Amino acid sequence: MQSSVRGSGDDTDLEVCAAEPIHVPGSVQPRGVLLVLAGGVVVQASATTEDLLGVAAEDVLGRTLPALLGEDAAAALRLEDVADGGPLADGLRRVVLDGRTWVASTHRNPQAVVVVELEPLADQGADPAEPYRAAYTVLGQAATAGSLEELYELAARGVREVTGFDRVMVYRFDEDHHGQVVGEARRADLEPFLGHRYPAGDIPPQARALYEKSWLRLISDVEAVPRHLVPALLPGTGEPTDLSFASLRAVSPVHVEYLRNMGVRSSMSISLLRGGRLWGMVACHHVDGPHTPSLEVRAAAEALASGLSLQMVVRAAADDAQHARDVSRALEALVRVEDDPVSDAVAQPELLRILGVDGAVVRTGDATATVGLVPDVPDLVVDAVRRTSRPRRDGGTAPVYASHDLRTEHPELADRLGEVAGALVAPLPDGDLLALFRREVAREVTWGGDPRAKTVDRDESGTVVRVGPRQSFAAWREAVHGTCEPWSDHDVRAALVARRTVVELLYRRSRPDLGAALVLQHSSLPAVLPTLPGWRLEARYRPADGGRVGGDWYDAFELPDGRTALVIGDVAGHGLPAASAMNQLRNGLRTLLLEHRDVATAAGGLDRLARTLLTDDMATLLVGILEVDPGTGAGAVDYVCAGHLPPVVADAQGARFVEVVRNPPVGAMRETVRAGRVDLAPGESLLLYTDGLVERRGTRILERLEDLRSTVGLTRDLEVIEHKLAGLESDDDSTMLMVTALGRG
Repeated sequence: MQSSVRGSGDDTDLEVCAAEPIHVPGSVQPRGVLLVLAGGVVVQASATTEDLLGVAAEDVLGRTLPALLGEDAAAALRLEDVADGGPLADGLRRVVLDGRTWVASTHRNPQAVVVVELEPLADQGADPAEPYRAAYTVLGQAATAGSLEELYELAARGVREVTGFDRVMVYRFDEDHHGQVVGEARRADLEPFLGHRYPAGDIPPQARALYEKSWLRLISDVEAVPRHLVPALLPGTGEPTDLSFASLRAVSPVHVEYLRNMGVRSSMSISLLRGGRLWGMVACHHVDGPHTPSLEVRAAAEALASGLSLQMVVRAAADDAQHARDVSRALEALVRVEDDPVSDAVAQPELLRILGVDGAVVRTGDATATVGLVPDVPDLVVDAVRRTSRPRRDGGTAPVYASHDLRTEHPELADRLGEVAGALVAPLPDGDLLALFRREVAREVTWGGDPRAKTVDRDESGTVVRVGPRQSFAAWREAVHGTCEPWSDHDVRAALVARRTVVELLYRRSRPDLGAALVLQHSSLPAVLPTLPGWRLEARYRPADGGRVGGDWYDAFELPDGRTALVIGDVAGHGLPAASAMNQLRNGLRTLLLEHRDVATAAGGLDRLARTLLTDDMATLLVGILEVDPGTGAGAVDYVCAGHLPPVVADAQGARFVEVVRNPPVGAMRETVRAGRVDLAPGESLLLYTDGLVERRGTRILERLEDLRSTVGLTRDLEVIEHKLAGLESDDDSTMLMVTALGRG
């Protein structure tokens, strides 16, 4: 077998790395004991039982936990409550064995066996709550952070304070899974890594998938020798035991070599997730020797990173919302509905400045307009980019396609590109398109070592059998030529805003009734929301793609007795019929509320109106009446929910859904209307919303509702909530109404 160092142009090394079964290593790190239970008895144990418990692994097999650990310790584990793998803190318990305190972690693995892990507590007097107090202090500081960069720095510093590692870095991954260090806290004598980039191959696909399941991994000592499980295979299955969620899981020898080459003795990583997908990572390194934060400290660090990750995602959504708003306003000032044709209205020199590009092509129907720098054969470039580039989306939007290196990716077009180096293509309905172009920009990229340098072992036939990591991680600078400035997420969203503007123009041209529907829709929304001392009312409505309106509406007005009516509803469908039905329901409900001043009676009357006059329409509704206690500043909302999604109550600690009293949709009640009540203390907000905010094709509604709950728990900015949940484009309109008890002072 021979060893050599070569560049990464051959993808064989990536295939070898991706084939490594890292979730079933068959061994554990020696800092603790791992036991596998089936039917209440130990069926598999780590060889560390002899070192740490004084019992050979073979002698542990077949025993119950009370027989092995003692009745009290076994009872403390509460195995009757064991859950599937999840956040580390969910399964932590303290137990005492022979007078010494251990920390135990339990979970049920994908093979339906129970995994128990035991680690001795190094500091026997450690307060289990202290690391959580430190973590929550940092989370409190995050609430005042003014930018993403501040949050990155706070995450690195906070995790380092909690865990004691020499260096903590926050990585952010791009569309190609390359990582960049965007936040760092380190010992003063260590070389800074902030800004360095690391290639996607540093985290193979199966490792990325594992990080999305199990959020934290600790390697206490890269020099420690892993200890095998006894027996090697899981009894009854003949398969390796799945250790995806095991804290003690041994790690890939290639990764151990990677850390050694970096001069790292101990490492910990925490996943940063967005919608269940890995978008970043907190990486912790210790260089002077082994380092083993306790399970409790690791759980606190995981909770801290998870909380900060949510803060980062919401902050990014806020920045994106501001950017999208700025682009949208600039485009609205640029184009007018009456301009003809639409392609000429959009393809103006000012468009290039707004979108940060050098050229554009807009094709609508039979008309094509160009502005600025474009290739000689734009159609060929557009077709090539759409055919070969990976789709890029913002949430549930239709994809766009981008390339920042056209000459390398499409050498057959090199002579036809002129000065164009990159393109972004945003397809429009009916085969129309918006294409943006950029010229070459020479730039320098700093990598953490030459990403092309790997150690490759081959057998006698030349087949790659093992790929080792690069030997050096010293800053390696690459001069990049022939490419344009890479298309960032901001660039993609700006293009999506531009596409939305063009689509809206086209819809209004081709469907005059949409203009009437839009006028009817906006005339039905209150021009001004009521003013309540000590309270704040906010609302937001956004039409669907192309400015298509539906049957969504919100309403808020003062009743004669001083209480405030709050309404949000949704008539199925789009266009003038839905807007007309919505308008009739809105006006009918207003009349009923003013006449009866009782929410259940008014809702019942609206149901009869719908059954009599709107037999072809279906609507959901949540109507409430807010009464404020002038002495305390608290309030209560008596409500009726007619087939509508549950509202959210938020305070400084988070958000929760209201367990609503349910009724069938409007027009289908046909029974006694049931009302409910929500109490709001000072500092609490009540959010009502329509399904266009949370429904998305291909995603389960429960996942989207949980996303809404966690987002509202971090921000009550309606524009940010809308941007994060609904994205830039949606098939349905969305509406929100929020009422907040501000409290006294």
